[in-house]
Amino acid sequence: MSKSVVVLLQPGVADWEMGPVLPVLKAYFGATIRTASPDGRPVASMGGVMLDVDTGYDTADVQGADLVVIIGSDAWMRFDDTALSARLKARIGAGLGTAAICAGTLALARAGALNDRPHTSNSEPFLSENAAAYDGTGQYRDVAHAVSDGVVVTAAGSAPASFAVACAALLDPSKQAEVVGYWNMTRGEFEALGTDLGPIWRA
Repeated sequence: MSKSVVVLLQPGVADWEMGPVLPVLKAYFGATIRTASPDGRPVASMGGVMLDVDTGYDTADVQGADLVVIIGSDAWMRFDDTALSARLKARIGAGLGTAAICAGTLALARAGALNDRPHTSNSEPFLSENAAAYDGTGQYRDVAHAVSDGVVVTAAGSAPASFAVACAALLDPSKQAEVVGYWNMTRGEFEALGTDLGPIWRA
């Protein structure tokens, strides 16, 4: 039976944050993907792509999915849904895999789900200044890649590749070879270009 993934989207969702992770989970790991928006209506991505969704947050299977993935959008800055926060907190408390990137990490911070576990985001002030329930400064990791404690994955918006890899590892830890293989494919692109993007400027 395939693993189930619920993806929480907002208007203005960042294309580059969902681009690496969703195809990996579906095509490489055989997951069934279900998408949700706050009201169940289609959303436009940051890049201007109209995205249909399967359901709204209120009916999304947040409790039953094998993995919940929260993709970033500036809309999370203004969106504070106490019912969703309670469901996310209960899910994580039950040890069920949950992942958030960029401003999507605010949904977890507002649920108080980051206070007692290693995590990252766009910055520590980004969380503390925008989530009243956040009290996890001592657990914040100022790193350029995704952070996972085996239940929760978090990442800055600048780390979509390692976020995708960490989500795959969280969804199915038994497929370690596939996870490592995807990471090696991804990192090769960055390593080959180098820090000055040398090959981009040369014919």
